[in-house]
Amino acid sequence: ILGTVPISRLEENILEQALQKIIAPPDGQHKELGFSSARECLSMVRRICKYAVHLRLIRPMELSVRLPQEKSHSMTPLSVVEQNRLRTYVLSNPTPRKLGLLLGIESGLRIGEVCGLKWDDFDLQIKRAVSRIPCGDGHTKIVIQTPKTRTSRREIPLSKHMVQALKILQKSYPSDAWFLSGNTIKPVEPRCYRKSIKTYLKQAAVHQVRPHVLRHTFATTCLQSGCDIKTLSELLGHANANITLQRYVHSDLSRKRREIQ
Repeated sequence: ILGTVPISRLEENILEQALQKIIAPPDGQHKELGFSSARECLSMVRRICKYAVHLRLIRPMELSVRLPQEKSHSMTPLSVVEQNRLRTYVLSNPTPRKLGLLLGIESGLRIGEVCGLKWDDFDLQIKRAVSRIPCGDGHTKIVIQTPKTRTSRREIPLSKHMVQALKILQKSYPSDAWFLSGNTIKPVEPRCYRKSIKTYLKQAAVHQVRPHVLRHTFATTCLQSGCDIKTLSELLGHANANITLQRYVHSDLSRKRREIQ
């Protein structure tokens, strides 16, 4: 996109135009990037520029690119009745894939973190995550990487019924096997596991939700049970408690009245 522009002659407008073409290609070479991908792209270019300034290859630059509008996903947590239905469904005939749902509503794991688990990770430590990323040629590939932040790498205690179910199943798998796939070759990727989750929710008579709602349900349940923000932040793997406050703590009039009393 930059063509043959020498690095010493790079200007803000050149980089900004190039970024805009990546985010929303006018020729339709690839699908327009969403808010998160576009933000990551801009952040990466800013870091590269900062390093180039450090090497004295270019002058300091302030890049400004119009990002796509962030889609707001209103998430309603599963009700207590639905949580009990799901728990009963999973524990009546537990399999690793089904237990993954409980790791969402009882431990707050992200879908990529569940896919990245191996059997030797229990007692639960989040060491890696599985995700699918674009290659830049219209194709995508699976990557297995450490969690996105230092605090996302964390240790989480398990509920008693989860431990009991895992102990029974663990005898059938080698310790270095991927938790969901059951083999040592490759993990189950998130987009495939989403299809399984959709089936399980239907069989458990729970309304269809995105996998992240399971994590949202965990956070909401913890707060309603009086869990302190610092502990919840560490369980969720947030970089700091402010992120937990902004995403999950929403005050309403009834809550204000209760706190005043």
